[in-house]
Amino acid sequence: PESAGAQPGPAAYGRGGERPTVTDAHVVLGRLHPTNFLGGEMSLDVAAAERVVDGLAEQLGLSRAEAAEGVLTIVNANMANAIRSRTVQKGLDPRDFTLVAFGGAGPLHGVEVAHALGIPSVLVPPYPGITSAVGLLTTDLKYDTMKTEFQTSEAPDVDRLTGDFATLELQLTEQFAVDGLSPRDVDFSRSGDLRYVGQGYELRVPFPPGEVTAATLNGVFEAFHRQHKVEYGHVFADSPLEIVNIRVTGTGRMPKIAKPEPAAGGSLDEALLETRDCVFRVGDDLKTLPTPLYARERLPLDQPFPGPAVILQKDTTTVAPPGTTLTAERGGNLMIRLGR
Repeated sequence: PESAGAQPGPAAYGRGGERPTVTDAHVVLGRLHPTNFLGGEMSLDVAAAERVVDGLAEQLGLSRAEAAEGVLTIVNANMANAIRSRTVQKGLDPRDFTLVAFGGAGPLHGVEVAHALGIPSVLVPPYPGITSAVGLLTTDLKYDTMKTEFQTSEAPDVDRLTGDFATLELQLTEQFAVDGLSPRDVDFSRSGDLRYVGQGYELRVPFPPGEVTAATLNGVFEAFHRQHKVEYGHVFADSPLEIVNIRVTGTGRMPKIAKPEPAAGGSLDEALLETRDCVFRVGDDLKTLPTPLYARERLPLDQPFPGPAVILQKDTTTVAPPGTTLTAERGGNLMIRLGR
């Protein structure tokens, strides 16, 4: 599947889209509610989604449901492969972790991606569709600056190093002032790119704050030797070192938002909006199953209940296939545990 772009977007948006998209596949499989999208602020054109998916199905010689489910299978496989590149290929077993599903579409795919990787549980935060935006607005500001030095351990100029570090910190202080932060809300950390003379690569080593002295430089050089031993298994204790670059990182502390109050919760009967047919793969077969649709804010707290289920909220839709167990936790997260 290929993105149809923001304009006209999926056929289901009713803006003239004529190419099948992932959203259209979800609509065809019953996983997106046609009149409860964006909390009811937007309606989806089911007939248009079915029409474009039918066109794809005809090309492939598949049924409508098989074509739609195939679209999701490819998308989920691509996401699973991306996670493998950050876990399995780096020596981490994804089965030891929980998958966090965020973004507007993350909870639609999270369980099936986790299943492909053997991940036992999926955590859906309270507002998945704006998680990244909230993080961007509340994370600390950070700037990095650098200056080339090319000094060796045989004849270091500590006064120059002291002055250059101070100049870099002053530059960042002025930038933070433009951003509206006072010096008391800013922290600095120093480092240098060091190597043995003649090497073609460097290691980054922390520098202490304050005036650079011969003693502090000796500590930096010893730290380089230790780090080189860890990284490469050996050191050249008698070889001179070279300070290639010095760096300063400035971190401006931003105000933090308060944790949201936990939802009051309710009961499954109160949360149930309706029951409708949704298509899931069960074993080797596609099956159409009656699936309850719940309003997330009215789910009972800390009370597990079984899938299949579709959980609706304004900023996302969460899909829990058969064989899963869902729990709306008191802290606000929705935890989905996968069966074997």
